[in-house]
Amino acid sequence: MIRVLAIVVSVGILMATGVAGASNAAQVRLPVSTTTPTDPQQETDSVVVARGDHLWKISARHLGQDSDSHDIAPYWHEVVEVNTPRLRSGDPDLIYPGEVVQLPATREQR
Repeated sequence: MIRVLAIVVSVGILMATGVAGASNAAQVRLPVSTTTPTDPQQETDSVVVARGDHLWKISARHLGQDSDSHDIAPYWHEVVEVNTPRLRSGDPDLIYPGEVVQLPATREQR
């Protein structure tokens, strides 16, 4: 008899249930880790670079319309620091469409 294993992840619980042709189906529940980083510095968002983007523009967009250069500059420095080693060019002034830029937590998120 063929037995098919269906796995469903829902609300932090992994359920495995025998479905096709199983006369005595069983459920196995395993905990799934749902921990989040405890250090706010580790919490990041990311954005895919679009044509015409640069790190200042991405930083400004992430901070919102009410941000001015006094808000953007320190955040931009953090974005440059986090992403320089990850960039294909290794140069924060040269980013390519399709690259993924990590955005560190803002002051409001910390």
